[in-house]
Amino acid sequence: MGWIRKKEKMTDQSRMLDRLLSRRKEEWSEDKIRKGYVPMLVGEEEERVLVHVKVLGDPRFAALMEMAAGEFGYKQEGIIRMPCNAKDFQRVVDVISSDCKSR
Repeated sequence: MGWIRKKEKMTDQSRMLDRLLSRRKEEWSEDKIRKGYVPMLVGEEEERVLVHVKVLGDPRFAALMEMAAGEFGYKQEGIIRMPCNAKDFQRVVDVISSDCKSR
């Protein structure tokens, strides 16, 4: 003989939790990365920076990637981490980006 479990009624608390979780999922999905960009964590504060894929092929950016490989290794899993000051990194990326646009 098997036990049949009755469907439990949703309490106010469980409804509230469901609403909160669905809002959280919406917030997470809004945080999508734009097409053509690669997210990176930069500096000790791990500031999130989006880098356009055109920048990745530049020799100056390759030097930054070598610096990251020297600190974190070539087998970083997940998001790429860059061991440099976030403002300096952003300046370099901006210069490379403007050079890519002018070509």
